[in-house]
Amino acid sequence: MVSEIERTRVLVVWHDAHTVSSGWCELSDVDDEPCKVETLGWLLPDQKAGHVVVVQSITDDDGLDSVLCIPVGMVQSVSVI
Repeated sequence: MVSEIERTRVLVVWHDAHTVSSGWCELSDVDDEPCKVETLGWLLPDQKAGHVVVVQSITDDDGLDSVLCIPVGMVQSVSVI
């Protein structure tokens, strides 16, 4: 139950998979820049092994919306807000 745990608000910075183009491209068009994503929400600790789990909305009766499971290998930083 979400209300029984401390609700820790976090900012997770992570690198996502992404496409380089919408069709055929030249090899020189492939860059080495990551797709940096910033996710803000409440941390749900110990919910899924190997993942940082963040929920963006929680109701008073523990309804959850927008639960995001980010593989730990993609996470660059987690900061408590």
